Amino acid sequence: MRSSFITWYPYCRRSDTIADALGGRSHLIHYLSFKRPMQAPLKYVLQTIRTLAVLVREKPEVVLVAVPPIFAALPVLLWARLRGGTRVVVDAHTGIFEHARWTWLMPLTRWVFRSADAVIVTGGHLADLVDSWGARTVVIGTVPVRFREGTAPADCDGARVVVVNTFSVDEPVGETLEAARMLHDSSFFVTGDVRHARREWIEGKPANLEYTGFVSEDEYAGLLRAADVVLVLTTHDHTMQRGGYEAMALDRPLVTSDWQLLRETFSRGTVHVQNDADAIAAGIVHALTEKTSLGREMQILRREHQTLFNSRLAELQQIAGLTEHADANGELAAARP
Repeated sequence: MRSSFITWYPYCRRSDTIADALGGRSHLIHYLSFKRPMQAPLKYVLQTIRTLAVLVREKPEVVLVAVPPIFAALPVLLWARLRGGTRVVVDAHTGIFEHARWTWLMPLTRWVFRSADAVIVTGGHLADLVDSWGARTVVIGTVPVRFREGTAPADCDGARVVVVNTFSVDEPVGETLEAARMLHDSSFFVTGDVRHARREWIEGKPANLEYTGFVSEDEYAGLLRAADVVLVLTTHDHTMQRGGYEAMALDRPLVTSDWQLLRETFSRGTVHVQNDADAIAAGIVHALTEKTSLGREMQILRREHQTLFNSRLAELQQIAGLTEHADANGELAAARP
């Protein structure tokens, strides 16, 4: 069966990975600027037109769509209704449940989820919530990441701490800057488009911290491969950390926030910390001290999560009506028609 994955983002490794595992195509549909709410009305009109054009051209029998924005699901559901027989799977990112920008639209979100054939969520807590709305859920928190070799970054002073960051509302950037100031013998590299950063974060950064800006895939892969520690933080509970998966993919020690979901997901190779500067700094020191053993634990965790992903993907394929087979590496992939 033909499948397509629609995502109204300029980039999304999660969508790309799931689409590839299902044997389908990932379509990253995005116009105008990213994270500019004033542009949203025009942007959503353009992206709706483009989404319908993709569906008309490809005529998929299964359509996956990532939310937020919840509006991305509307043309997909319309297409499925008009065509008949098309199955719709919504991939619900945590922000749809947590961020004020989307929670006021919860009545629409509930209707969309009930209208879909399945809803992918990132953890059991969210599965319980969505199940209570009358929707069918599949939990896929872990999505395997594969990196190119990448471009090695320039040498730096001391240990290299890579902060996977997007300047989202749930990221404790100020506390991270203070932690970096305490650890002046290490070098910090903070990813993300600085156009979304507060002015005081740019002007008040410590000397041992560098903002990388939005980098290419090769630069990003090289930066993570060179990391002694990867730091990924969130102030919101039930929020999965893609940067944690990326650290796991490369067997890098991880420092992340001390939430139950993140403790369960990153149960090895990881130091869990509170989101204050002292705790963040102490966690980084611990991870650097135990770098070798944490790296070995990450190798074990990566294999465990690959097995879990294969199992959850098989469940999704059964719901969506997609056939499956194991590839030469034992990883689940969709059988292409």
